[in-house]
Amino acid sequence: MEEELKLFFEDCRKQEFSAQEMLAICKPLIWRIRMARARRWLLIGLPFLVSYILWLYCDTFAWYVSALGRIMLIQALPLWDWTPYYNSKCLISREAQQVQDQLPPLGRHETLWENCALCESLEGLPTASNVSFSLLESQYLERGIPIIVTDVGLETNLFNLLELIEERTPEWLSSDPCDVSTNLLLKKLFNLDSALDKIYSSANPWHLQLRNCQKKAVKSSRLFLERPYYYPLHLAPYYSSWMLAVHQQKRPQAEIYVRGLILFQQLSGHFEVTLKPKEPCNQNICPSLRMRLNAGEGLIYSTDLWRLSYGLEKPNPKQSSLASIFEIDWQP
Repeated sequence: MEEELKLFFEDCRKQEFSAQEMLAICKPLIWRIRMARARRWLLIGLPFLVSYILWLYCDTFAWYVSALGRIMLIQALPLWDWTPYYNSKCLISREAQQVQDQLPPLGRHETLWENCALCESLEGLPTASNVSFSLLESQYLERGIPIIVTDVGLETNLFNLLELIEERTPEWLSSDPCDVSTNLLLKKLFNLDSALDKIYSSANPWHLQLRNCQKKAVKSSRLFLERPYYYPLHLAPYYSSWMLAVHQQKRPQAEIYVRGLILFQQLSGHFEVTLKPKEPCNQNICPSLRMRLNAGEGLIYSTDLWRLSYGLEKPNPKQSSLASIFEIDWQP
């Protein structure tokens, strides 16, 4: 086709046709060439356009394309290791991120020095009632300020809670807690069934502190440890739960290691709770916060700045002290 056009133009030049005459002669041909080119690009782009529309509005098509893409990526692994990019938030590394990666990781009792500005003028713990999580987050949590919520209202007693456990989640009794402190049994003999039998039959003072971190145990604990009303649905479920119980026994202040956003619910009796600032804020910069949590109250704070300990100075002879703690991954 191109050779024929060249011969045609050569003949026109030999016959000394003007530019206007050449344009008049070739105009239909030029229009057909442009239409053919547009048709070719349309045929090339139409499948991509249809695929894009199906991707947006057809879930089944999008699922199959995603599955095919995963299979192709798996096949490409021997040639190209793309796994470092899978979880990264940014494909282009930033200089600030590189500097941060070079810093040594913080220990469990350490915080950034800049965080000390958040608590250096703190004189006591604020209280609130009838609050939303958005208010707690914006006014207190993002500023590193712990707060006591006075109307949590999750009151119960020990034996009602044990009956609820046996009724709803008998499988929880066969789980293996990842953190246990008690005087009911030797550590090597400890299991939840035996511990609860001791609670029912023992007339002596006792204490039990345990943490659920196994996935099945945490999931089943959600059936008997109620969430406070300000725990929003969009917030991640707690990944770990604690149960603290003390019966007619003094307990000195003991620190427990928790991480993330902490929700401490007092279910019955009371506990004395202390929040200590982490290093370097504990060097006469920020105060230690001491409080007494009574039944129906709750404490909410972030462990970015504070360490938690609890104890019981004056136990109630007629009532056990009982509390739950939730650990939540929180990214404001």
